[in-house]
Amino acid sequence: MVTGCTGAPPLPNSSPSGEAPPTVSAPDEPEAQETDATSQLGSLGDISELPYEGVSAHLEALDSGYRLFYASMTAGGQVVSECDPSFACETRAVLDRMSDLTVIETGSGVRRGFWVEMNPDTAMKEIYSGQISDDGTTVLARDSLGYSGDISWGVPDAVTLPDGRVRIYWVVPGDGRASERIVSATFTDTNATIFEMDEGFRLEGGWVDFEVLAAEDGNWLAVMSSSPETLPESPQGVFLATSQDGIQWVVASASLTPSDMSYLDPTGVRNDDGTYTLVMSVAPNELGTRTYTLASATLSLR
Repeated sequence: MVTGCTGAPPLPNSSPSGEAPPTVSAPDEPEAQETDATSQLGSLGDISELPYEGVSAHLEALDSGYRLFYASMTAGGQVVSECDPSFACETRAVLDRMSDLTVIETGSGVRRGFWVEMNPDTAMKEIYSGQISDDGTTVLARDSLGYSGDISWGVPDAVTLPDGRVRIYWVVPGDGRASERIVSATFTDTNATIFEMDEGFRLEGGWVDFEVLAAEDGNWLAVMSSSPETLPESPQGVFLATSQDGIQWVVASASLTPSDMSYLDPTGVRNDDGTYTLVMSVAPNELGTRTYTLASATLSLR
């Protein structure tokens, strides 16, 4: 059970007690900036459309292919599917009351999920955590982490650190258009039960849908999308970032994806040859209600 957050105040737009929320102070200088030096960090192969409607996918590698989680209005919840290597998928379950699910194995060997639920009493989104069955179809507990925010907030991503602890990253609003920021909290135990808010922001300037692809000592890789608030002038794109410690990040300045559509919610797993299989959501470059479908591609690093 998640027992609390020591030294971690609720985030901006967070008010689980109904009182005015405290603020999280920004660092004196941004902790990461775009740089042309890393503009050619990687490239995507052909993008293949998948016959599934959905957003906020999470991908796991299986011996036989993949396990794919995604939120679907058509299915009425969080779809849990098993797929062959070409992404012919069969639905195993549809989980209710959750979105933006990410699943990791903690350093102590516990399979744990992190996701967002809407609190009906506050009409705010909250981050929850709980044990997830090996096949992904059963949630064994639902415990709020105590962080909440409005509609533009959330999309948690969890990663197991090299020392066995767990860190979660998520999106909070910024000041002005396309100014979203990434924050994080790190668990102080390998069971992922006690956590502390990390100081400052991991990224600033309109980054969302952050997911860590690799977390190794001195060698971290993440994928994310740009803000939807630039639409319709600029599409959402998928970008890479690198870090030495998972705290300070440098974002490659070139989008991996073409500009004819918006690409968002990237997730991925590493392949034996060093490439990554990515799954993304795709939507038109439009404001307002959009139709989201899934697509896959292979990421090669340079």
